[in-house]
Amino acid sequence: MIAASRRRSQRVGYRRYRSRLNDAEPVPERWRPALSAVIDRLAAEDYMALERDGLLNDAYKPRPSEIARWITEYPATLVPLPPEAWPLSYFGRVVVETDTWWVVVPLWTAEAGRSDLSMEAYVMDDGNRVRMLVDNVHVL
Repeated sequence: MIAASRRRSQRVGYRRYRSRLNDAEPVPERWRPALSAVIDRLAAEDYMALERDGLLNDAYKPRPSEIARWITEYPATLVPLPPEAWPLSYFGRVVVETDTWWVVVPLWTAEAGRSDLSMEAYVMDDGNRVRMLVDNVHVL
C-alpha cells in the first residue's frame, strides 16, 4: 500500500498542476471534434501520425510505441467514440497554464462497448482555436 501510494505521488509530481476534478459536467461540445479525431486515429492504429502532427505530449514521453502497446495488448478492438461516451468524460483546469484543461475520455471497443481504457489529454482553448495533446492511454 505504501509503495503504491509513493508511486502515485511520484507520478503526480511530474504532471502539470491540475485543478480539482470537474465531474459535474462532461467535456464541452467545442472540444469534442478535436478529441474525436484523435480517438479515430487511435482506433485506426495510426500512432505515428499522432507524433508527426504534434498531438503527443512530449513532456511525459507517451511515445507512439507505448500508446500502441496499451491498445494492441488490450483484449478488444478500439473503435471511434459513440455519442454515449461524452457524458462519461470529465475535465478540469490546469492551474499553472492559461486556457489549458486536462481531460479524461473513456474509450470504446467493438466487443464490449465501454472499456476500462481511457485517454488522458490536454486541451488548449484560447477562444479562437482548440488544440490538444494526448498525455496517455491506459487502463483506468
